[in-house]
Amino acid sequence: MFLRPDNFLELLYKKNITKYSFNAETEQEWETWRNKLKKALIERLGGFPEQKVDLNPRIIEEADLGDYIRQRVVYTVMEGLDTISYVLIPKNAGEKLPAVVACHGHGYGSKEIVGLKFDGSQQNDETTYQKNFALELVKRGFFVIAPELLGFGDRTLEVDGDKAHTGHSSCYHISVNLLMYGMTMAGMRVYETMRTIDYLFTRSEVNTDRIGCMGISGGGLVCSYTSAVDERIKAAVVSGYVNSFKDSIMSIYHCIDNFVPGMLKYAELPDIIGLIAPRPLLVESGTKDPIFPIDTTEEAFRKIEKIYNLLEAKDKIDKDIFEGEHEISGAKAYDWFMKWL
Repeated sequence: MFLRPDNFLELLYKKNITKYSFNAETEQEWETWRNKLKKALIERLGGFPEQKVDLNPRIIEEADLGDYIRQRVVYTVMEGLDTISYVLIPKNAGEKLPAVVACHGHGYGSKEIVGLKFDGSQQNDETTYQKNFALELVKRGFFVIAPELLGFGDRTLEVDGDKAHTGHSSCYHISVNLLMYGMTMAGMRVYETMRTIDYLFTRSEVNTDRIGCMGISGGGLVCSYTSAVDERIKAAVVSGYVNSFKDSIMSIYHCIDNFVPGMLKYAELPDIIGLIAPRPLLVESGTKDPIFPIDTTEEAFRKIEKIYNLLEAKDKIDKDIFEGEHEISGAKAYDWFMKWL
């Protein structure tokens, strides 16, 4: 008879004490909790560089699409590492625009959310689970930047480059290398997104007091964590990600880029997302999402909601629980940004 380790894993979770599980009863206690958890989160992510390198931004492509301009920009995020992003600029929308950082999920990269196939040709009606949400935002007058997350699309390793068009990523190879240096893929992507916000501060078209962030799936992780640690983000929409660690990445197969060593000693996922409070937060989730179970999403939302209630910010949190799978909804998301940005 084999002694299977299922009970051992259950016992590990049951006996684990999350040091910064939210239990504040006053605003002062909340502030102490927030500061300690934010520090622990950054440390678990692997930390960020003490000094920022020059962004050295340059526009490498530009196209006039009628109602908006599409640019492709390259900038440096840290020594030895450049990133690339699409910038969508609406026409005739005023001089200082609200901006949204659009974080794509697993797939073939930022092209997938700006209406392009991997080869750069138009998607037409062949939308994916991400539903071109960056395009939906620029149509509503937002300055949109869609960074190519590390390990996807044009930012895969050479060994994976010939398969990137299929959605094949370099998540595994990059993640295991980073882990050996005490770094994480999640931390790298969060820092790159923070540098993307630095880039927005260089654009004269952007009102830097009105920056939002939206992401789905792996991009939902990036949106959640970046919004948690970078208060320059004034409103967030997290799609297909809000849940608990236990019932999502610890119970259902997920990409290695989701894992942050030792994080559960400090917080469960709702605590981390709760760091966004009291800034506006909308949670999107499909009732049939196979990798982020809806029951646990609802439970996580209630935990996050308690933080907003304590801070008398009930109007700044909402959810869009829609009939669907692991996909963008958009039924409330775009209006959410219209309201708060």
